[in-house]
Amino acid sequence: MGLTDALFTGTSGLRSLGHGMSVVGDNVANLNTTAFKASRVSFSDIMAQSINTASGSGQLGRGATLQALYPIFTQGSFESTANPTDLAIAGNGFFIVNDPRATGRVFYTRDGQFMIDKEGYLVNAAGLRVQGWKIDEATGDITGAITDIRIDRSSPPVKTSLVDVITNLNAEVERNTTIDNTNNAIFGDNSITDNNKVTLWGKWDATLATPLATTDYNYRTSLYIYDSLGTPHEITIYYRAVNLTDGTTTKPVYEFLVTCNPNEDLRQGFSDNTKKGVLMYGMLEFDTQGNVKNFLNVYRYGWDANNNQYQLVRIVNNNGIPQNPPPNDAFAESNYFTTTIGALGANSYPILIADFLGIKIADNNGNEDPSATRNLQPIELNFGYYHDGTSWRSETVRTTQYSAPFATLFYDQNGYGPGTLESIAADNEGRITGYYSNGRVIPLWMVALANFNAPERLQKVGGNLFKETTHSGPPVTGKPGTNGLGTIAPNSIEQSNVDLGEQFVKMIIFQRGFQADARIITVSDSMLEELINLKR
Repeated sequence: MGLTDALFTGTSGLRSLGHGMSVVGDNVANLNTTAFKASRVSFSDIMAQSINTASGSGQLGRGATLQALYPIFTQGSFESTANPTDLAIAGNGFFIVNDPRATGRVFYTRDGQFMIDKEGYLVNAAGLRVQGWKIDEATGDITGAITDIRIDRSSPPVKTSLVDVITNLNAEVERNTTIDNTNNAIFGDNSITDNNKVTLWGKWDATLATPLATTDYNYRTSLYIYDSLGTPHEITIYYRAVNLTDGTTTKPVYEFLVTCNPNEDLRQGFSDNTKKGVLMYGMLEFDTQGNVKNFLNVYRYGWDANNNQYQLVRIVNNNGIPQNPPPNDAFAESNYFTTTIGALGANSYPILIADFLGIKIADNNGNEDPSATRNLQPIELNFGYYHDGTSWRSETVRTTQYSAPFATLFYDQNGYGPGTLESIAADNEGRITGYYSNGRVIPLWMVALANFNAPERLQKVGGNLFKETTHSGPPVTGKPGTNGLGTIAPNSIEQSNVDLGEQFVKMIIFQRGFQADARIITVSDSMLEELINLKR
């Protein structure tokens, strides 16, 4: 009978609108839930019943039912925070979090309220670990597979491999010393025979309390470098203006002597202990513009494999040409060692060799240790000039010889002592960088994002988390800002995208619809009562 159908039709409306009101209630309740995505409900009519009418067959509706209920993934507004681990996604995508308590429990979230736990992992409030890629410090690119992000609390020491020293050497200094190199009287291929102590190298005497007297040089500058254990060592570079003659022509040059504390110089097998602490000796020839024209007669201490001792070897000759490999230097011969140390380093600067750890190059029987040079400390010396294979070329910042007072304009080195984490920061590419007490700024991790072909079909599991389903499709992962994924907004959290005004309007509509459906039931009940009363 039609009246009974009307009762059930009204009931279907009450049921559907009740669910609709529940959706509105859920949206309003999560108005302040981080990154919450409001749900939308839609209704459909129930398959109609065919009935006979005077004009033929007709269809009678059976009420309403829920057609679909799914979240709306529109962008929520951002709230700025002071927490460096708060991240928000500007655009499409989800953070990937993993439950460490079970295998294969991977979830997806827009909630970027993260923190670092006691083990150093980046986690959400529930302890799920954020996923990302490790960044290679040398290349700055990601490496390996997606895994748990774990922030290193300490920074290991890094031994110095490059020293930059930029100075101005006064062009007006009087040159009172002439070094006679006629027929290589002083400067040979493999040694300096400076018996009269004319050069800075000859004047250096490590057995004295002051190895080099203040009257023996015009200027000095010092800086600290680090060995592989993170121990600092003072490096001092001495400069002196002299004339260099070959018996025919005389030209003004500047000597330089690179030294360390003789007591910290642990190179073994020195034939002359008075030269302990000397790391490099050479000369700088300047042009009329005050720029270095040539490095001349540059020496360092290499290894004599035949006599098992350190010896002075020339790495740049009297014409400014690098001797590569340096003559009679086993450090430059790969048949002795696994690491070849040439005259110039990777940046085409002259290279010296330090040893602050007392590494034994050979055993007591004179057998070379194939792994010894792995632990030695080759250091490139940059005065602002590099060798391009043909000549010495200047860089933007460089050592000069101007008519101005001596000055150290810039110095730096790339070594570090041990350090502890002081702070972290993230950028819009999802790169997490650590700032350490030793001054290192290290890119550590890149946050991984994922997206789905049908994100509306993801399953809500509570805690602002979603789970992959068959209908959502598999996740497509990538770096932030690539492959359609959004970028990262650091120091921000995404707010709920619930529109309160829209929800209140829907609440009114659902309320009035519910009232109308209830009237259908009460009126149908009254009509049935009248029908029953016909019997009286």
